Amino acid sequence: MSQDDALDHSVFELKIMNICAQIWSTRRGCRLSVAKGASEADEIIAGALYYFSIGNNDIGVNYFLLPQRRAQFSPPEYAAFLVGIAGAAVREVYRLGWRKVQLTGVLPVGCVPATRTVNLHRPGECMEDFNQFALLFTAELKAASKLNGELSGARVIYSDMYNLVATIIANPLKYGLENVAQGCCGTGLIEVSFLCVLDEPLTCEDTDKYVFFDSVHPTERIYKMEATQMLNTSLAAFL
Repeated sequence: MSQDDALDHSVFELKIMNICAQIWSTRRGCRLSVAKGASEADEIIAGALYYFSIGNNDIGVNYFLLPQRRAQFSPPEYAAFLVGIAGAAVREVYRLGWRKVQLTGVLPVGCVPATRTVNLHRPGECMEDFNQFALLFTAELKAASKLNGELSGARVIYSDMYNLVATIIANPLKYGLENVAQGCCGTGLIEVSFLCVLDEPLTCEDTDKYVFFDSVHPTERIYKMEATQMLNTSLAAFL
């Protein structure tokens, strides 16, 4: 979930209310309540684990590639702004009954293929200013665990993604990987989302040799590694 797709707080609040309205509808009037009854539906919602992925687009696109946010905020101010929005979202869903929330940090956004592509000073290389910002944001997001003291009965846990992927990029052969700089899809330089199709003639034959599937998203193999790490670390806190 990107927290900065909107250009102002009013639009953001509208988006959050749309999400929460759906949750409220599911909780009180739709299939879960019909199937289980309102009381049991409340218990299921409170016992479920909710996963928030925050910040990748906000840093890689909305701050560095678009001018508006850089005109408004310094990097520390923008990191605090994003974490404040994340905290507001957690408080809102807590009000609706959510109790177990994992906030997942960002990738080394300076090393994703799309960012390497727009690196005009060192083409094909990581952009370290992006990565430094990502680390700054990561440090701020970790502090969001203080919400545990504010929200009675809540468990808000941070999960690291940056260090896992950065370690893989720095030591690809250790993990049996061959390509860390391009995505598997198409040219691997700029294609993303709907521009990627498996039958595109340039798409790689073995995604397991790549860190990234398209120019911004990791491959299934990397996500499986992330899931394994979470099961052994952050998710263990919910058991």
